Amino acid sequence: MPAPRRRPAPRRASRASRAAVPPAPRPRRREPESVLRGRAEEFAAALPELLGFPPVESLVLLFLGGDGRPDRRMSLTLRLDLPPAEHDREVAHQVVARAAALRPAGALLFVVTEDPDVQVDVVAPDPWRDTPPRVDSAERPTVPDLPRRPLVHAVIEELSAHGTQTVDAVLVRDGRWWSYPDVAPATGAGAGTALDPAASRLTGIAALLGEVVDPDRDAVVARAWPTRPTSAELTLLCRRADAQLDVRIARGATLDELTDEGWAVVSEAVGAHIPGARTPMTDADLARVGVALTLVTVRDRALSLCAGDDDDLLAAAEALWTELNDRLPEELAPVPAMLLGLSAWLRGAGVLAVAALERSRHCGHDAMAELLLQAVAANTEPAVLRALLADPEDPPVVQVSGGSRPSPPRPGTPAGWPGWPRPR
Repeated sequence: MPAPRRRPAPRRASRASRAAVPPAPRPRRREPESVLRGRAEEFAAALPELLGFPPVESLVLLFLGGDGRPDRRMSLTLRLDLPPAEHDREVAHQVVARAAALRPAGALLFVVTEDPDVQVDVVAPDPWRDTPPRVDSAERPTVPDLPRRPLVHAVIEELSAHGTQTVDAVLVRDGRWWSYPDVAPATGAGAGTALDPAASRLTGIAALLGEVVDPDRDAVVARAWPTRPTSAELTLLCRRADAQLDVRIARGATLDELTDEGWAVVSEAVGAHIPGARTPMTDADLARVGVALTLVTVRDRALSLCAGDDDDLLAAAEALWTELNDRLPEELAPVPAMLLGLSAWLRGAGVLAVAALERSRHCGHDAMAELLLQAVAANTEPAVLRALLADPEDPPVVQVSGGSRPSPPRPGTPAGWPGWPRPR
């Protein structure tokens, strides 16, 4: 793992020069503004980047501020399929309640649908304003209004009940956008405005960070569930690496020795995935890393790595977990899939996080994966998980002949890998 860089110490001026030059005024520290300097239409154009896939027939809420954050900083993103109209109130209550503990200051609301405009007697721009009758109602009995307005009003009312301001409510349809509050009651909905992803600063930031946008939600889930079988050669190498670790334990290797050796293998693999310096991993490399992660102490160090703040290392680690999850035998996949799910959740990719954690649970029992899945289901903030994982204390370890490995698998271990160890 690359050593942290040190800043060179600043030169100190001589006493005479310090006396001659008056001290410069200290600039005021400027709080980060986040991407919310952008407008609602920029967020509408960048929804695929924010979610990881283009939403279809979806309700999307971007929450701002809350829990000590600046009011203009994004804090949580929620997306769900548009419900049937008869469930608007119930869904609005449930979706806003998910963010209640965060106490957000504001929210941006997006409805993504291809439904056509609806004809109404009069447009109600918001839930509270009384709209006067139209003067031309005799000549034109109805005017066009945006679809799903009752759902929008139900969400706005729920947000208001929780003390959260609705910054804007936007319809996204067929490459264009409309603001629900801006529809003129006298004339109804117009033609909307074309989305411009190229002009959105959010899409530029996502491209700079190398964010992947999948074709749809199913494609995101598929990234956590590989379909190609593991090669026979890699399977044999995994067995051989596991046998070599058994030999080290039988010969009296200590816990510290096994942990340091295993972590050195994982660290080298992470370094090979650093952006701009990636080198392909051989099957033997993959096998050694996969087996090293069966040690609880090595797994716990990997969890701590996922909770770090070095963007390059985090990207490299997630690329490694992805490759391990995609290529290793299913019996070795629980830990890499769990680490992939954790990494995805900590960077805000909820769909991939849930899919990877569910695969980890499917491939083998891991209490940590189950806990993480429960934390994700409870919408635990990434900052909370980082704080818990950054410096694990007293990791659960089972002593085995002077070394350390997890206890044998619980009943139901897949056949063909007798005694394959798993972290618990």
